[in-house]
Amino acid sequence: MSLSLARCVEAVARLLDACGPLEPVRLCLSEADVQAEVCASGPAASVSMARLAAVCGEAAGPLDHCANGVLTVDLEEKLVLVAAVDGPVRGAVPGERLTSTEAAAGLLRTLVPWAAVLDQERLPGAQLWVEDDGRRFTVRLLAAAADGADLDRVAAAVGAGLERVRTQRTDSGLDGRGILPCGRTVHVAVVCFP
Repeated sequence: MSLSLARCVEAVARLLDACGPLEPVRLCLSEADVQAEVCASGPAASVSMARLAAVCGEAAGPLDHCANGVLTVDLEEKLVLVAAVDGPVRGAVPGERLTSTEAAAGLLRTLVPWAAVLDQERLPGAQLWVEDDGRRFTVRLLAAAADGADLDRVAAAVGAGLERVRTQRTDSGLDGRGILPCGRTVHVAVVCFP
C-alpha cells in the first residue's frame, strides 16, 4: 500500500470504531504515522490505553507497566501508531463531555475526501490535527513550503476541496481557514522554510 493521508485517516476511524468509548483523544495524522494523546489521568487514562492496546493486538496492563507509558504499534503496512497519555483537557468537567469517540470516528470519515485531494496535490509531510477537548472538535492542517515561490502552490493545494477559504500571510508563511463541504471549519497553516 502506498503512503497517503487519506488512508491514515480511514485507518484511525476504523481503530476508534473498534475501541469503543475512550477519553478525549488529540490526534496528529500524517502519511506514515499517527500520534494519539489520551487526555485523561488515573484509571480513566489506563482504561483508554488498554482499549487502544487491545484493539491493536498488544497486551496491556496498567499504564505504568507499558513501555514508559507509550504504546507503539503498526496499524497497517507502513502506518505506525504512537499513543501516550496527556493530562485532562484544561477546563474539562467530569460527566459533562459533549463529544464522543464515535463522533470522532465520524468526523474523520468526513475528512477522508479532503485528505484524498491533499494526497493528489502531493503535500509530503502535511499533518492533520484533530483535537477533542470534550466540548467540540478542532481540525487543523499544517503544511510546509520550500520557499516563498512554493508558498502559493502549497496554499492553493491546501485550499483545494474547501469552500470560503480565507488566508493571510504571516512572518512564517500563511494562516487561514476554510469550510469543508460538510460544514466543518478547518484551520490551515503553511510554514515557509527559506
